[in-house]
Amino acid sequence: MIRIGKEKWVEALLNFLAVCLGIAITFTGDGIISRQREKKEVASSLTLVKNELEDNLSFIEYSDSVFSAIADAAEFLIRYEGNYKAAPYDSLMQYCNIPLISYEITYSDEALELLKTSSIFTKIKDQELSLELIHAYGAISDEFKVIRFFHERKNKYLEDAMSPEVKEILASDNVTAERLWTAMTRGREGRQFIRELYRLQSMHDSSPVKEVVNGTISHIDQFLQGSR
Repeated sequence: MIRIGKEKWVEALLNFLAVCLGIAITFTGDGIISRQREKKEVASSLTLVKNELEDNLSFIEYSDSVFSAIADAAEFLIRYEGNYKAAPYDSLMQYCNIPLISYEITYSDEALELLKTSSIFTKIKDQELSLELIHAYGAISDEFKVIRFFHERKNKYLEDAMSPEVKEILASDNVTAERLWTAMTRGREGRQFIRELYRLQSMHDSSPVKEVVNGTISHIDQFLQGSR
């Protein structure tokens, strides 16, 4: 029978403990690295979402400014309807082209969709924030539907108001604001056009949407600061 001295047992035990400790440190280190990587992935994705929310919010605010300008122009044109000669020239020049404004409507939800289709969405530990993201994008989507509806209606009424006389004036080299709007409002469709612009704009209020989006952006900022 082979006897192992006390020193050998101690040495073997220490070696065994060293191996176990090494394995534990390795697993702990891997876990820390994995959690840090996960935090960075979540932070990076949420930063993209925040930027996208800010872009959509900026567009909504731009649309608000256009809506407001169109309402002011429509009110002015209604006030001097049938007598644009009496309208202040500078104001007439300021407002004459605004009802004809058209611009591209750009709504984006690519960052959110990328987040939702990846496993990162489930790694967001703040469940309230996850729900807020869905709610904010839903509110933005609804707001963009309103913006599109407004422009579709505006373009329809404008198309109806384009009488042969108006088209002839626009095609000529002698286009003046007075001539254009006198011809435009001579027909029932033209008068309806500017009244519909004012009516549609007066029904619009984007402040609840902006409040939701701003709140979500603030929540993202708080989350990102806490995850550093």
